[in-house]
Amino acid sequence: MLKISAILIVLAGFRYEMAIIVEDDQEKANDLTRLSIFLNTIVTLLSFLVLAFFQEALGDFLDISNTEILYAIPAIVWLGGNTETLIVWYNRQQKYHKISANRLTSASVSAGYKVAHPFYSIFSSNGLVIGHILGLATAIFHLLYKLPFKLLNTTKSSFKAIATKYRNFPLYSMPGAVLNLTSASVPVFLLTYFDGGDAAGHFAYAYKLSYLPLSMLAMALGQVFFERISRNKSNMKKANALARELLHLLLALTAIPAILLFFLGEDLAIILLGETWREAGTYIESTILFYTAMFISNPFFCLFDVYQRLKQELIFNFLFLVGGAAAMYWAHVQGYNSLIALQWFSVIGIILRFGVLNYLFRLVGGYILPTLLLLSSLAGIVYYFIS
Repeated sequence: MLKISAILIVLAGFRYEMAIIVEDDQEKANDLTRLSIFLNTIVTLLSFLVLAFFQEALGDFLDISNTEILYAIPAIVWLGGNTETLIVWYNRQQKYHKISANRLTSASVSAGYKVAHPFYSIFSSNGLVIGHILGLATAIFHLLYKLPFKLLNTTKSSFKAIATKYRNFPLYSMPGAVLNLTSASVPVFLLTYFDGGDAAGHFAYAYKLSYLPLSMLAMALGQVFFERISRNKSNMKKANALARELLHLLLALTAIPAILLFFLGEDLAIILLGETWREAGTYIESTILFYTAMFISNPFFCLFDVYQRLKQELIFNFLFLVGGAAAMYWAHVQGYNSLIALQWFSVIGIILRFGVLNYLFRLVGGYILPTLLLLSSLAGIVYYFIS
């Protein structure tokens, strides 16, 4: 259910929220915020109507006995979509302390309720879902408090003008974001299909132990970089300097941990967490180089939005979805185990990630280091297949 909500959140604002930082004029940026919230509300209402007419059918399809819980989906979509829109607006204003406090407060409320639910249940429904909603509600109230512009102060002509100006975002960025979400589920789906729930479980644990902490840091660094590069997009020298500075920081943060986990992931998992985590450690060794490539490249993906290269972003997401799924499927068909299948998936991901990083750096004037990363990864992959 939360997966469905995540996809709808991506669709709800038609990706107009990604243009809030890109727009130079502040009032037009405010209109983009209003437009995104308006579209989110329309999508939320439509999802509520769909549930009202097809509640039982959807419950059967999703194998959910208590179909009343499905009505949490519109609430999650409205709260989550609008929260992300307002965070982008605050990011434009460089209100990083506000964003940090918002993330911390909402996460604390959500986690606190989930922990307390079995002992002191305020609501009788699913504690995980209710905790998620309470966290989102806390987040949006915090962001709306003292918002320095009026959300309803706009006109139909303003909406139409700004929607037309950034029409490429719903045309290309929205389907690209859906493909990206789908790609993240490919390993779990194929591992479950070919090897059962245990393999998918080990992969999930490996993901939580290795990339999940990195993703939080990458998201924070990416938000700051997005705002700074948007303000300096016309100054090629400054934009290039900002990109180089971020790349150096990301490489410095990941070089030693990536090497240690690649060679000693299994041993470290046993030492730190116990023998029961041995299998998860082997999955970490098989995927850590791909997650490192994700960590290094993800903060630069905002350049697709800043320089309006949304078609290219869509092509990348499509290639990654098809290539990653095909690699894992072919590995299983050839009789290899899950670890080999994940290594093949990682190979495709590393090549595409560093290839895209090289392309993105060309948008800001070019740099030899992304090219060296791509060539080094290609050499390593050739050696992997030969050995």
